[in-house]
Amino acid sequence: VVDPASPDGEAWYRAAARACRRARESNAGWRVHLARGASNSIDAKDAVYAKFPLVVGGTLATVFALMALSFRSLVAPLRSVATLVLTASFVFGLCVLTYQHGAFDALGARALGRAPNGGELCWLAPVMCFSIIIGLGLDYDVFLISRIYEFRLGGYVDHAAALKGIYKTGYIITAAGLIMTVAFGGLFASTELLLNQAAFLLVVSVLFDTFVVRTLLVP
Repeated sequence: VVDPASPDGEAWYRAAARACRRARESNAGWRVHLARGASNSIDAKDAVYAKFPLVVGGTLATVFALMALSFRSLVAPLRSVATLVLTASFVFGLCVLTYQHGAFDALGARALGRAPNGGELCWLAPVMCFSIIIGLGLDYDVFLISRIYEFRLGGYVDHAAALKGIYKTGYIITAAGLIMTVAFGGLFASTELLLNQAAFLLVVSVLFDTFVVRTLLVP
C-alpha cells in the first residue's frame, strides 16, 4: 500500500499518467483518465508551480518599477530587490534545512521537527507566503529609506542621513517586527504541518528582515 500523498505515491501517479498518455497516443479513440486520490492535488501543484516563476519575476519587476518612480533612481530599486531576494532566499533555504533535513530536530519541538514521510515541504506554503514576505520587507524598506532620503534632502551627508534615519525609524520597525512575529508565531500551535511551515517562513523572514537586513545591511 502506498500513501498517495507521499513522494512514492506521487512518483506512482506520474508514472501512471505517462502510461495513460502513451495508451491514448498508441490507440486512437481511447480515453484513459486518472481520477480521485491525490491526482487533483498533484495536478494543482504542477499548475501553480508552472506559473510561480512568473509571479516571482512579476512581483520583483513591479517592486523595481515602483521604487524607481518613487525615488527617481536606479540604485535604490536595485538595492531593494537585492535585499528582498536575500531575505526570501535565506528563509526558504532555512525552511528546507529545518523540515527536510531536520536542522532543529535536537530541540524536540514538534512544529520545528523534520516533516513526516521522509521530510518534505507542503507545496502550498512557499507559494502562500512569498507575497507576504515581499510585502512586509518592502514596507519596512520604504519606511526606512524614505526617512533617510528626507534627511539627505535636508542637508545631511550620506552617513549622517543613514544614522538619523535609523535612529528615527529603528524602534518603530523593531516594534512592528516583534508584533508580527508574535502574531505569525501563533500558527506554531497548530497541528497542521502547512500552518507550522507557513509560521516558520513568516516569523523567520520578519526577524531576519528586521534585525539583519534593515538594521545592518541596508544602511
